Amino acid sequence: MVADWRSRATAKREAILNSIPEKWRLQKIPSVEEQKDVTGPYIQQFLSTREVDITETDAAGIAEQVASGTWSAVEVTDAFCHRASLAHQLVWPMLTVKAVH
Repeated sequence: MVADWRSRATAKREAILNSIPEKWRLQKIPSVEEQKDVTGPYIQQFLSTREVDITETDAAGIAEQVASGTWSAVEVTDAFCHRASLAHQLVWPMLTVKAVH
């Protein structure tokens, strides 16, 4: 039974990683000890300045920027998807360690 959930978890983890575009994949996932807090400046190091601006703007601000043509809807979507894929890659090891222990 234990081997079954572990193999299923591994398959799911690989499927999720394979769904992340190659350009957004981290080459090295830092250990849990190296990344106690994946928010703020830590995750920002993997994003462009524009992606940080977009993903840290509230909904009203995003609507204004898109309406004015400063940002496109595609650009906003890509920025949030990039940030989410990074967060997933960074948080997954922490969840795995806690689940196993």
